[in-house]
Amino acid sequence: MTLKNNQSGEGIVIIAGRGSLPIELAVGAVEAGKVPFLVGIKGEAGPDIERFDHVYLAWGQMGRMFKLIKERQISKAIFAGGVSRPTSIKQFKLDWMGAISAPKIFRLMLNGDNTLLSGLAGIFEQQGVQMVGAHNVVPNLVAGKGVIAGKKPNKLQCTSIEKAFGACKQIGALDIGQAAVAEQGKVIAEEDIKGTDAMIERVTHMRTQGRLPKSSKDGVLVKAMKPGQDMRLDLPAIGPDTIAGIVRAGLCGIGLEAGHTLILSRDETLKAANAANIFIFGLESENMVDRK
Repeated sequence: MTLKNNQSGEGIVIIAGRGSLPIELAVGAVEAGKVPFLVGIKGEAGPDIERFDHVYLAWGQMGRMFKLIKERQISKAIFAGGVSRPTSIKQFKLDWMGAISAPKIFRLMLNGDNTLLSGLAGIFEQQGVQMVGAHNVVPNLVAGKGVIAGKKPNKLQCTSIEKAFGACKQIGALDIGQAAVAEQGKVIAEEDIKGTDAMIERVTHMRTQGRLPKSSKDGVLVKAMKPGQDMRLDLPAIGPDTIAGIVRAGLCGIGLEAGHTLILSRDETLKAANAANIFIFGLESENMVDRK
């Protein structure tokens, strides 16, 4: 599927990082009658964005980015995909607007992801480009309530879900992370700046070292939105790689905050979960899991 600039329909710019989300959003935008323009961050976005109208830009090329957006008369934007924070000045290629915005961006980068993304969204909106969320573009990515894959969690697993959910909200309030793992009635890992995959690998390492039982009947991963988080920015997500990771870690299921988390590559993810006998359950913060 390739889109040309002269196709009709409302345009939307997708700021593309790693993973499948940018492409899933682009495909969903086309299906909704919109015309996506993908701005791939160099070193992050994959070659799949080349199926669509696209450009690769380095950190700091904000002037060129907004020029291209205005040429296409686009008024809506979305951030999509994983992005690693720059670790070297060599990763920046500052143009005139990037140079002007750099001091503000560098200050934002000293804070958590939520603060950084909110600040970047403010820059877009100053340029007349409204930020929207993945749930606005492709609603079927959003996790619903109840059993999504596998069996309904039992009472022991429900206890682990509740423990991990509480931890998610605590670290989320500090703008640290969006995920936690619990088993045997306690939280054993929390997400930090390295992300969910690194946290799951820590659990795998603990199990191989004998610090956790060889098998778990109640170990769960939970992902939840940070308290007060703008739903347009960086919703927590799982995908096929998440399933593979929790299988290696010896966990038995995943709890997702219903309405506030995304399931990427949905068919593949649910197929992998069912094949591995992993449950995925959408929970509400008000009443958590119905134990009946």
